[in-house]
Amino acid sequence: MFYLIGLGLKPKQLTLEALEAIRYCDEVFLENYTSVYAEGNIFELEKICGKKTKIAERTFVEEEFEKILENSRAKNIALLVLGNPLSATTHIQAILDAKNLKIDFKIIPGISVFDFLGATGLQQYKFGRTTTIVLHEKGFEPESFYDVICENQKMGLHTLCLLDIKAEQNKLMTIKEALDVLEKIESNRKEKILQKSFFVGFSNAFSENEKIFAGTLNELKKHDFGIPASLIVCGKLNEKEKEALGI
Repeated sequence: MFYLIGLGLKPKQLTLEALEAIRYCDEVFLENYTSVYAEGNIFELEKICGKKTKIAERTFVEEEFEKILENSRAKNIALLVLGNPLSATTHIQAILDAKNLKIDFKIIPGISVFDFLGATGLQQYKFGRTTTIVLHEKGFEPESFYDVICENQKMGLHTLCLLDIKAEQNKLMTIKEALDVLEKIESNRKEKILQKSFFVGFSNAFSENEKIFAGTLNELKKHDFGIPASLIVCGKLNEKEKEALGI
């Protein structure tokens, strides 16, 4: 059987169901490119589970994982994902592949950054489409995430912006870098949507080093959040949200 298992945002957020499944499996793979722990590390996870993990990089999961699925006909194999495994298209594709190959599978969810939104003081049902802000590089300067923010703003909805992770370079985008990219796009388009917006930045969700700070774009740029972090561009705030944010 193939198991797709969410690990949560730190080793001790592993559910009993997930722990039991990991210990039961013959092989355990850990996907390392869509998220990182807010606290703790993989060695702590392995100690808790009593199992060694094999790192599954992006190319392996996206291009070669069918081999692992085929092997799960005879063995119990797990793919571990930090956070919740159903938050990324890649992992949903793994399940679709398992269905097409008629391979038995089980999904075990985990706590993710989406479960943290209420802790910021914002109401979860008022969030629109989520987007990911990516680092601009020479010859690669996408702007689609800015369009998502604008569309949500038109409807008065908040936007959760996940920040770019380049696992192969051990690089996590900071909130300041994300704001710089957004400012650059807005300046090129001669817009002032973000200059009029309110933001919430948070990092290390559910951990001892958790940080939440709300303010204007310029105020957030001066704040040291650390990593891993996420950014929220607020839509229309109601009175309860304003009270929770202290504004």
